[in-house]
Amino acid sequence: MHRRFLPLLLVVAVVAFPGGAAAAWALHGSGPGAAQAKALAAGNAPAGSVTGHKVKVTWTASSYTNGGVAAAGYIIKRYNASTGVLQTILSACTGTIVGLTCTESSVPSGTWQYTVTPATANWRGPESPKSAVVTV
Repeated sequence: MHRRFLPLLLVVAVVAFPGGAAAAWALHGSGPGAAQAKALAAGNAPAGSVTGHKVKVTWTASSYTNGGVAAAGYIIKRYNASTGVLQTILSACTGTIVGLTCTESSVPSGTWQYTVTPATANWRGPESPKSAVVTV
Protein backbone atom coordinates (compact mmCIF):
# COMPACT_ATOMS: atom_id res chain seq x y z
CA MET A 1 0.00 0.00 0.00
CA HIS A 2 2.75 2.46 0.89
CA ARG A 3 4.63 1.70 -2.32
CA ARG A 4 1.83 3.27 -4.38
CA PHE A 5 2.23 6.59 -2.59
CA LEU A 6 6.03 6.87 -2.93
CA PRO A 7 5.98 8.04 -6.60
CA LEU A 8 3.19 10.47 -5.75
CA LEU A 9 5.20 11.87 -2.84
CA LEU A 10 8.22 12.31 -5.11
CA VAL A 11 6.17 14.23 -7.69
CA VAL A 12 4.66 16.44 -4.98
CA ALA A 13 8.12 17.21 -3.57
CA VAL A 14 9.52 18.14 -6.98
CA VAL A 15 6.55 20.38 -7.79
CA ALA A 16 6.42 21.98 -4.35
CA PHE A 17 10.14 22.73 -4.23
CA PRO A 18 11.21 23.53 -7.82
CA GLY A 19 14.22 25.70 -6.94
CA GLY A 20 17.58 24.09 -7.27
CA ALA A 21 20.68 24.62 -5.27
CA ALA A 22 24.18 24.68 -6.60
CA ALA A 23 27.07 23.54 -4.50
CA ALA A 24 30.54 22.20 -5.03
CA TRP A 25 33.35 21.10 -2.79
CA ALA A 26 37.04 20.62 -3.21
CA LEU A 27 39.04 18.14 -1.17
CA HIS A 28 42.09 19.64 0.52
CA GLY A 29 43.83 17.67 3.22
CA SER A 30 43.61 14.08 4.25
CA GLY A 31 41.38 11.83 6.23
CA PRO A 32 37.69 11.18 6.02
CA GLY A 33 35.46 14.19 5.55
CA ALA A 34 38.23 16.69 4.77
CA ALA A 35 36.55 19.15 2.41
CA GLN A 36 36.12 22.88 1.96
CA ALA A 37 33.21 24.52 0.15
CA LYS A 38 34.04 26.50 -2.96
CA ALA A 39 33.04 30.13 -2.78
CA LEU A 40 33.02 33.31 -4.82
CA ALA A 41 35.29 35.96 -3.37
CA ALA A 42 34.00 39.41 -2.44
CA GLY A 43 33.80 42.00 -5.18
CA ASN A 44 36.58 44.57 -5.45
CA ALA A 45 35.58 48.18 -4.78
CA PRO A 46 34.72 49.86 -8.08
CA ALA A 47 35.69 53.33 -9.27
CA GLY A 48 33.40 55.81 -11.02
CA SER A 49 34.27 58.54 -13.50
CA VAL A 50 31.74 61.19 -14.52
CA THR A 51 31.11 62.88 -17.87
CA GLY A 52 27.96 64.99 -17.76
CA HIS A 53 25.23 62.67 -16.49
CA LYS A 54 27.09 59.49 -17.43
CA VAL A 55 29.01 57.47 -14.86
CA LYS A 56 31.50 54.88 -16.07
CA VAL A 57 31.93 52.23 -13.38
CA THR A 58 35.07 50.07 -13.51
CA TRP A 59 36.43 47.34 -11.24
CA THR A 60 38.96 44.53 -11.20
CA ALA A 61 38.05 40.86 -11.39
CA SER A 62 37.41 39.09 -8.11
CA SER A 63 39.91 36.46 -7.12
CA TYR A 64 38.76 33.20 -5.65
CA THR A 65 40.04 30.86 -2.96
CA ASN A 66 39.46 27.32 -1.71
CA GLY A 67 39.40 26.04 -5.28
CA GLY A 68 36.44 28.31 -5.90
CA VAL A 69 35.08 29.44 -9.21
CA ALA A 70 35.80 32.65 -11.06
CA ALA A 71 32.90 35.07 -11.26
CA ALA A 72 31.09 34.83 -14.60
CA GLY A 73 29.75 38.37 -14.12
CA TYR A 74 28.94 41.12 -11.66
CA ILE A 75 25.83 42.80 -10.31
CA ILE A 76 26.16 46.58 -9.98
CA LYS A 77 24.38 48.63 -7.31
CA ARG A 78 24.21 52.40 -6.82
CA TYR A 79 23.65 54.02 -3.41
CA ASN A 80 22.80 57.58 -2.43
CA ALA A 81 26.06 58.72 -0.79
CA SER A 82 24.22 60.99 1.69
CA THR A 83 21.62 58.52 2.94
CA GLY A 84 23.07 55.12 2.02
CA VAL A 85 19.76 54.18 0.36
CA LEU A 86 19.96 51.74 -2.56
CA GLN A 87 18.90 53.35 -5.85
CA THR A 88 17.48 51.88 -9.05
CA ILE A 89 20.39 51.23 -11.37
CA LEU A 90 19.83 52.36 -14.97
CA SER A 91 19.62 50.05 -17.98
CA ALA A 92 23.25 49.84 -19.15
CA CYS A 93 24.34 48.48 -15.76
CA THR A 94 21.38 46.23 -14.88
CA GLY A 95 21.41 42.46 -14.72
CA THR A 96 24.65 40.54 -14.67
CA ILE A 97 27.48 42.46 -16.35
CA VAL A 98 29.96 40.10 -18.03
CA GLY A 99 32.85 42.57 -18.38
CA LEU A 100 34.66 44.77 -15.88
CA THR A 101 33.00 48.06 -16.80
CA CYS A 102 29.60 49.57 -17.49
CA THR A 103 28.40 53.10 -18.19
CA GLU A 104 25.23 54.31 -16.54
CA SER A 105 23.61 57.11 -18.60
CA SER A 106 21.13 59.77 -17.46
CA VAL A 107 22.25 59.52 -13.85
CA PRO A 108 20.38 62.09 -11.76
CA SER A 109 22.31 64.93 -10.15
CA GLY A 110 23.57 63.98 -6.72
CA THR A 111 26.30 62.09 -4.92
CA TRP A 112 26.51 58.35 -5.49
CA GLN A 113 28.50 55.30 -4.52
CA TYR A 114 28.68 52.01 -6.41
CA THR A 115 29.28 48.38 -5.43
CA VAL A 116 29.82 45.16 -7.37
CA THR A 117 28.75 41.66 -6.38
CA PRO A 118 30.38 38.68 -8.13
CA ALA A 119 27.85 36.30 -9.68
CA THR A 120 28.01 32.86 -11.25
CA ALA A 121 24.71 31.14 -12.06
CA ASN A 122 22.75 31.31 -8.78
CA TRP A 123 25.86 31.89 -6.65
CA ARG A 124 26.60 35.35 -5.28
CA GLY A 125 29.81 36.47 -3.64
CA PRO A 126 29.85 39.14 -0.96
CA GLU A 127 29.13 42.69 -2.10
CA SER A 128 32.22 44.87 -2.53
CA PRO A 129 33.03 47.88 -0.39
CA LYS A 130 31.43 51.06 -1.75
CA SER A 131 33.30 53.17 -4.28
CA ALA A 132 34.53 56.65 -3.52
CA VAL A 133 31.75 59.22 -3.80
CA VAL A 134 30.87 60.16 -7.39
CA THR A 135 29.26 63.59 -7.91
CA VAL A 136 26.98 64.15 -10.90
